[in-house]
Amino acid sequence: MVAAVLAAVLGTAGCGAAEPAGALPAAGPPTPVLGSQPSAGLTEAAEPPQVGIPPAPQGVPAVGWAAMTTLADIRAAGDRPLPAPREDPACSLAGCSWSFGAETLVWSASSGARALRTEVFSRWKSSEGNLGWPVTSEYSFGGDYRTDFQRGSLMYVPRLGRTMVYLPEVEKAAVVIGDSQAGRDTWVGKGLFSLGYQPVILGAGGTGYTKGNGTVGNYPSALEGEEWLMPWGKPGLVVLQGGGNDAHGASNREIRHNAIALIREIRRTYPEARIVVVGVIGDGTGRRGEVDDLMARVSAEENLEFLSPKDWWKRYSVRSKLDDGLHFGRAGHDAVAPVFARELSRILDRPQD
Repeated sequence: MVAAVLAAVLGTAGCGAAEPAGALPAAGPPTPVLGSQPSAGLTEAAEPPQVGIPPAPQGVPAVGWAAMTTLADIRAAGDRPLPAPREDPACSLAGCSWSFGAETLVWSASSGARALRTEVFSRWKSSEGNLGWPVTSEYSFGGDYRTDFQRGSLMYVPRLGRTMVYLPEVEKAAVVIGDSQAGRDTWVGKGLFSLGYQPVILGAGGTGYTKGNGTVGNYPSALEGEEWLMPWGKPGLVVLQGGGNDAHGASNREIRHNAIALIREIRRTYPEARIVVVGVIGDGTGRRGEVDDLMARVSAEENLEFLSPKDWWKRYSVRSKLDDGLHFGRAGHDAVAPVFARELSRILDRPQD
């Protein structure tokens, strides 16, 4: 289940940092006419009532206009009236959206009219259709606010001012922030999978605590800027891996500052999750070794568990399996994954302080 949801929603670009916002006036699940279940809502009727509805603006399908204005009227008649719309609906062949400031009404022939928090609407737009159309309006869930789509769900967390993805079995997930060493098919991803975790890989090749790659920012910037879609809830494990790219050009002071910023934001995001920091794989010498030592000190300062692969190239005689002097081919990842799994398991078997 985790893998299926991740395939639909993870890896999409974010909408940028949103100003922290509190709850919308909604306090509970939407009423059936607002779409509290995928099979409910305005789409169940052959066509919304037309009485008293003004003519549709140019380019807006009559049925979509009727559905959205009916939803706006229902809200106005209750305790959650919408403000005046900012402009006419924007429509394509697939459907329409209509901005009301803090909320946006969305309509399609397949899902009817729904009301989305605008932060969630922006994230949904950036998913490039991976989520499908919304099948509910926002409703309270687990102390936060959830919106369901045809292929997944998004959560808005007022405490964080952040949109996150809902994973049905998040307790089985290992959220990984890392560089090119940490993909699903690398020694990190394969090692986690062998321990029973579903790796949720964030970060990107060429990135690190201080380094972006031109498309994705450095770790703390990408997290705070919502360039990643973080899973909602309490994951089974959080792994912070990296530092190899920071070994080129960044000072210890810069790396330490950004590493601490990331750690503290991860703790704010997942206050109850177990966090393990994984250092820089190498032969134990040079700048890569120095950054590994630095991350060991930072982890100790922050009272986090640390796993050092500092000398694994040499210790396990796998340098010959590097394709380019820095990155393993498939054989190298296959060789190192069991080592990583064994060392990580030893850490996880210890009782936490």
